[in-house]
Amino acid sequence: MPAYVALIRAIGPVTHARMRMAALRDACEDIGLEDVATVGNTGNILCRSRKGVKAVRALVQEAVAGFGLGAAQEVFVQTPAQMAEVIAANPFPQAAFARPADLGVCSFDEVPDWTPLRDWPGPEKLAMVGAHLVVDHPDPAATRLRIEKLLGATMTQRNWKVFAGLAERAAAL
Repeated sequence: MPAYVALIRAIGPVTHARMRMAALRDACEDIGLEDVATVGNTGNILCRSRKGVKAVRALVQEAVAGFGLGAAQEVFVQTPAQMAEVIAANPFPQAAFARPADLGVCSFDEVPDWTPLRDWPGPEKLAMVGAHLVVDHPDPAATRLRIEKLLGATMTQRNWKVFAGLAERAAAL
């Protein structure tokens, strides 16, 4: 049975009071997902389902909606193969090794039109891998990069260490 990783956008301290990760896991199991595990407190779910990516996304979105958090908590579903492609590409190996928390992996539902980012002047370095944008933030506090605004598409971001760990765990399911 296929494995999936669901990444929920905009999960943090404010949402934790209304949606604890154990309750989210239970809600996902209640709607038919199998082998459900949450990883960390930022809306990372590992699961199995006989259904496809779009159906799993709809199911997890339904589970999240049940907590009444609002529309900001959009769900993005990845397959282990999609995540492995990003890890194998590793466009910024030095940053991945030395500063994995400053290397962001932005996940989109589908490949956006990357044109607005192709000539990005920096200081961030950008690499497009499938429906993912890998961003090397040399100074995360000073970034002026507004990815969603520039692309007109929503996404969620995890740092390299978290993304790689989720990819490894998903591959082992």
